Amino acid sequence: MTPPRFGKVFISVKPRNGDFLSDETKRELVQKLKSYAVAGIVPEFIDLKYLYVELNTTPYYNPSLNDDPDNLKTGVSNALTQYSKSIDVNKFGGRFKYSKAVSLIDSVDSSITSNITLVTIRRNLKAVLGQFAQYEVCYGNRFHTQESSYNVVSTGFTMEGVIGTVYLADEVINREKGRIFFFTYTEGTTPNIVKKNAGTVDYMTGEVLIDTVNILSTVVANGVVEIQAIPHSNDIVGLRDLYVKFDMTNTTINMVQDLIASGENTSGSRFVHTHSYYTPTFTRKSESPVSTAAAILPSTASSTATRTTTGGTYATATTTSTTSTNTSSTSSSGGY
Repeated sequence: MTPPRFGKVFISVKPRNGDFLSDETKRELVQKLKSYAVAGIVPEFIDLKYLYVELNTTPYYNPSLNDDPDNLKTGVSNALTQYSKSIDVNKFGGRFKYSKAVSLIDSVDSSITSNITLVTIRRNLKAVLGQFAQYEVCYGNRFHTQESSYNVVSTGFTMEGVIGTVYLADEVINREKGRIFFFTYTEGTTPNIVKKNAGTVDYMTGEVLIDTVNILSTVVANGVVEIQAIPHSNDIVGLRDLYVKFDMTNTTINMVQDLIASGENTSGSRFVHTHSYYTPTFTRKSESPVSTAAAILPSTASSTATRTTTGGTYATATTTSTTSTNTSSTSSSGGY
């Protein structure tokens, strides 16, 4: 824990059903643990910090052996879903093993000849809506910088002082560091940068720091901004307190005919080539549930933000708000 918080034991629990414990369950567990507690040590339950692994896979298949791509796609989905429940992932210290995943795809059916599979990693930033806050989101895995910008991208949100949906992305400064910027974007147009220096990114450690911002609402439900990055290695490790989770909801499967294997086009002139590297996108496309709540309107009271140090190592937020009647300072988890 950075900075250290002496006298406390922090406990994360993965429920059998669902991703997080309710506040009521946390309180009940704390009460039950009191009889076992050592004097001066206070147990505190905190939410799991998930590191999501997502795939974009393109399996090639021989249509002469199997002409039902939908059935093959279901088979691939079932195989990956089974792997998502394995002991490799879904645990602290978990490790997504790329070679296992791609070999599972190839072994689904004898008609599958090969596959091109790309990996992304994601953390969910839990925004403190309607308050000025700074955020720290750590992935515990080195980032790959394929392009000069848009190696790190997000889903949309609204923020004070800007009309329309805002997104964040990175701009590379050097091989180790980059800057975060905010922009608005309409499909088919050029991004409009609304804040050039909105934070920093450390590509070597996989850490995103977002400077003070007042997020009013998010496109994804529950005040979540999803931030994805391209990992330097296709094997993803759950470093320290990160819990690796293979996300099938945001995994994409695209079946493509292998016309060379089928004998239909042995010259390869009509072979469909799939990119082995990511084609940059300005924004993140997510299959997560969208928010149905209206945007929170800015308070009529005056608000100011002060720069403070984030209160934890992984995905934390520090907020300070001041109004004409009172002053308050709060700190809460900024991501999961």
